[in-house]
Amino acid sequence: MKTGMLKGMSVLLLIGLLIGCTSGSFEIGPGGPSLNLEYSKEAKQAEVVEVEPAAVVEAEIEEEAAPSQTVKGKLPSLAAWDQNPESFTNIIGDRVTLQLPANGFESAIYGLGVYTTDSSIGTAAVHMGLITFAKGGEVTIEITDGRTSYGGLLRNGVVSGSYESWPLSFIFVDAQGNPISLESTGGVNIEWSDTVRELGLEIGERMTVSLPAGGSLRDVWGSDPYTGDTPIGSAAVHTGLITVAAGGKVTVEQLPRRAFFAGSEKNGISSYEFDAPIDAFTFVL
Repeated sequence: MKTGMLKGMSVLLLIGLLIGCTSGSFEIGPGGPSLNLEYSKEAKQAEVVEVEPAAVVEAEIEEEAAPSQTVKGKLPSLAAWDQNPESFTNIIGDRVTLQLPANGFESAIYGLGVYTTDSSIGTAAVHMGLITFAKGGEVTIEITDGRTSYGGLLRNGVVSGSYESWPLSFIFVDAQGNPISLESTGGVNIEWSDTVRELGLEIGERMTVSLPAGGSLRDVWGSDPYTGDTPIGSAAVHTGLITVAAGGKVTVEQLPRRAFFAGSEKNGISSYEFDAPIDAFTFVL
């Protein structure tokens, strides 16, 4: 029994030694088993698997990520006027260049300088003052982050709707890729009844607006800051920045919600006190 067990163990030991070798031989002769083994350094190293650090792997993945692209619209027909960015891309930083033919038509848009990605590119371009429906033209947009608020005003004969939150936005850029501002395309003209809510500003954002001469006053709540539903023109007269007769330009800034607004008498206008949480704005001199 002991002899058989020893023989079995010897065979297992020999098999184990052969697995770690690149070559070898085993012979049984008159003097017992004879074992010749040769080891290879290369074979031993081949068994070692190198694991790259996670940081290196992540860096390589980032390098392989597709860079922002410019998409050329392929709709030379009137159907191009109905296209929005969602027809082409949903990647922030991507640009879309679209050729709009003459005699276009108006489609729905939401925003003021920054538009929701479900808005018509062509109609938004007319709203910005970059092209006209009659002549058409080529425009380029860039996909940007979404916003919690989008303004909506009549501009260049196009009505844009206000909207609350949308996951992605787009802006127009020039040939060098620089953003095209509202100021560079005629500024923002508002009516005496318009409020900051029509501007769609995020908290801390500012915008300069122009009011026409010969306006009419509305009710005012607050004393700078004012409630978000107070007409900008009436608040500007209350503050003393413009007059009803002359109108003029003012710059507003969106503020966080406030719980209390004091009333006061200024420049011939009485403003009302308001005691409830609501959005607010102020004027920047």
